[in-house]
Amino acid sequence: MGTAEVNSEALMRIYLERVVADGELDLIDELAHADMVDEANQAFGGPAGRAGLVAHVRGFHRCIKDFELTVERVVGNDDTVMAWGSFSGVHVGPWLGQKPTGQPIQATVFSFFDLNDGRITRYRLWLHAGFDDPVVFDSSCPDG
Repeated sequence: MGTAEVNSEALMRIYLERVVADGELDLIDELAHADMVDEANQAFGGPAGRAGLVAHVRGFHRCIKDFELTVERVVGNDDTVMAWGSFSGVHVGPWLGQKPTGQPIQATVFSFFDLNDGRITRYRLWLHAGFDDPVVFDSSCPDG
């Protein structure tokens, strides 16, 4: 695939549609710098670098089953890209401080990548999860 061959918007779509939705975790080596920072993963005490992004995706899939993603819009330039989307699934594991409900869940998410040489250096996200008592998570300020 070679990241030099894709623009920022295509890179984001590959991440969301192939890595997150389809589980192609091996693509992370091509998409991200080894020392990239995943703010959401760090907020929950996960490993650094690409291993953190892998842990983030794996952990998400342990908590949300029957995952379906809709990408509404992706905009970017050479050094940053943002995606707006939503997902649905079944909440089967502890996630965002919530015990598993076994119930359907829907969320709106904004994902942001900082890029260098066409690869991810930083990943941030803002998420609104539709629990009975909705949860908003901003990886740039996870405590507030």
